[in-house]
Amino acid sequence: MNLGEVRKNINEVDDKMKALFEARMVCSNEIAKIKYESGDSIFKPDREKEMYGRFADNSKYVAFLKKVVQLSRYKQYEFFADNEDTSDFREFIQNDLKGGKMTLELKTDENSEKGLCIKDILSVVSTSALDVVRIEADSGNNNVLVIFNVPDDEFSQKEAYILKYMLKKETL
Repeated sequence: MNLGEVRKNINEVDDKMKALFEARMVCSNEIAKIKYESGDSIFKPDREKEMYGRFADNSKYVAFLKKVVQLSRYKQYEFFADNEDTSDFREFIQNDLKGGKMTLELKTDENSEKGLCIKDILSVVSTSALDVVRIEADSGNNNVLVIFNVPDDEFSQKEAYILKYMLKKETL
């Protein structure tokens, strides 16, 4: 096989993975509807550990799956936010965005039993399209401080709102 043939194979695999990812996001949206209607919470650490345990023999796949699950949870939080009273979003813009910045002070769970650990918070933050101005992680006290730039447009403000909503629900 030559480089061009291998790249063609990679493109085919990527196309299949994209279709499977989109199918998973549809499932995530369906789960969000069920959870929203029943008043259930999105973040389920025990369920996630069960999912990762199925693939404990492949740490690289577990790392990949963790990112997919994180994006799935984000999709569910997005559904919740889209179905909430819009006054919550307006209140967020007025009270939480100071000079185009959003500050989150988070308490982590070093054992990841009831909330995200520092590494998982950093993973969520790194996926965001928002610019991180400052990040401080204090593993001794299990605290993380993150300050984001939030441009003055509805897309960025909504992303900040969902990100805050997600991280506040998933930390202690």
